Amino acid sequence: MTGNVRIVTVKEVAEFLRLKEATICRLASEGKLPGVKVGKSWRFDMEALERWVTGAQAGLIDRAVEETQGFRK
Repeated sequence: MTGNVRIVTVKEVAEFLRLKEATICRLASEGKLPGVKVGKSWRFDMEALERWVTGAQAGLIDRAVEETQGFRK
């Protein structure tokens, strides 16, 4: 692990993803968003969130390609 780990709050994640803070908490508690609960607060590793977003985008692209190929059959 490097010394450049950037831990962010729910508010910062909400701003980054342009979602409501309640949505961030719900997604994290459902295990759909990578984060850790510290006491009553959620904390997130920004690098992990960026990887999560990239993976989600890749999944959307894969599904779009599959749907497009389905129309060609």
